[in-house]
Amino acid sequence: MRTISFITANYVARTLGYNGVSDWAKHDQATIQNTTPERFAEIAREISLAGFENVDIWSGHCNWLHHAAGDYVEQIKGICSQFDLTITSYAGGLNLKTAKDAEAPLRFIKQLGAPLLAGGIWGIPAREAMPTIARACAKFGVQYAFENHPEKSVDEIMEKIARGQYEFIGVALDTGWCGTQGMDALDAAKRLNDKGLLYNVHLKDVTKPGGHETCALGEGVVGVEKVVRYLVESGWNGDMGIEHEPYDRDPMPEVRQSLKRVKEWMK
Repeated sequence: MRTISFITANYVARTLGYNGVSDWAKHDQATIQNTTPERFAEIAREISLAGFENVDIWSGHCNWLHHAAGDYVEQIKGICSQFDLTITSYAGGLNLKTAKDAEAPLRFIKQLGAPLLAGGIWGIPAREAMPTIARACAKFGVQYAFENHPEKSVDEIMEKIARGQYEFIGVALDTGWCGTQGMDALDAAKRLNDKGLLYNVHLKDVTKPGGHETCALGEGVVGVEKVVRYLVESGWNGDMGIEHEPYDRDPMPEVRQSLKRVKEWMK
């Protein structure tokens, strides 16, 4: 079933008060260290009130390295249930020292109840991790979707996932990074979908090529409307996560506008 979700990474700068500092790692660590179930409940309430029924939980709010012990995960699941939010994916990159390290986050998302992990891979070559990821996905009954960031072509993305040879492994296409890297997001969506590898789509728009300042969908250079209309017309069934991560302001007003536009484009 095709769904629309809110990616909680939209709130990357919330913990530090939208201070305007464009340092993802700093905001990420602050979020991990300061998020509590009570603070996540505030976020879940806002997401629900904005009209979302699905949520992609960012690793900053529920981290596989920091929150695996105790009952934190069960509390997050309970909060999502309380606000009628279905967890559609776990959004977060994998920083791996060895390929064996890939099993732990997949075990974690199984516990969280997320069917899919969407993110890039750092530390070791992505392709080197694919066999271990494929085995872990089969073991836990989940999927992995590689998210593009530095890649400038579909061929580069395909190379990262060993050209689609492993079951349970596909792509989470980030349309914003397509815009940043000069890649045609619509063409990428078509090519990956034709191969059956388009598992997840992060709908993101950016203000100009070469940069990564995000904005409300439809107000940048990506052509997100064409991507959404294509996904509907092609019969693709997956989750479209709305993503907008400003460092200097609350993203929710623009995310609400984006949600309204996506629903219009889906008609």
